[in-house]
Amino acid sequence: MRNSRTLILIALLAALGCGGSTTPPAEDVETATHDGMPDDDVHGMMEGMPKDDVHAGAVDSVMGGGGMHSGGGINAEVTIDPEIADDWKAIRVRVVDLATMNETFHEVAIGEEAPLGDSGLTLRAVAFIPDFVMSEGGITTRSADPQNPAARVVIIEEGKDDYEGWLFGAMPEIHAYPHDLYGVMLSEGVPAN
Repeated sequence: MRNSRTLILIALLAALGCGGSTTPPAEDVETATHDGMPDDDVHGMMEGMPKDDVHAGAVDSVMGGGGMHSGGGINAEVTIDPEIADDWKAIRVRVVDLATMNETFHEVAIGEEAPLGDSGLTLRAVAFIPDFVMSEGGITTRSADPQNPAARVVIIEEGKDDYEGWLFGAMPEIHAYPHDLYGVMLSEGVPAN
């Protein structure tokens, strides 16, 4: 556990440029809370971390999601017991039109892609992890129960991959899909039976 925390701290420091910002933080910057976060190394380190672009980028680089890249970071490998993976057939996502705040729900089978209504977006569901946890060994699930659900997705706009990363059901602000018109959030995994 200590080695895991050390590696994560090194990655965070590297992402922050080992010096952070020279600008004093604004007094109105929100601070992340630990309430409802899983008890693992990375989420424990996030307690009290300011919600700003520098820190978001550091967390993003460690967790290997967000933006158009292949997933990098120390935790890019996903390993899940086939019996647990077979228990989930699809994900359900919520799409919010940010102008009207109207929302729609869409089910996308794991390994498939589907259009997200009339948003012009298409989502490919790469993987679903019911109880997301990460360590030096990569990303896996702690259990078969959806305690910390996460989905690895690719979102396509105008025929081109626009986003590849993780959507978190319990913490939608982590790796939120960066789009001016639509919010795309994981609602839940859809059981196979």
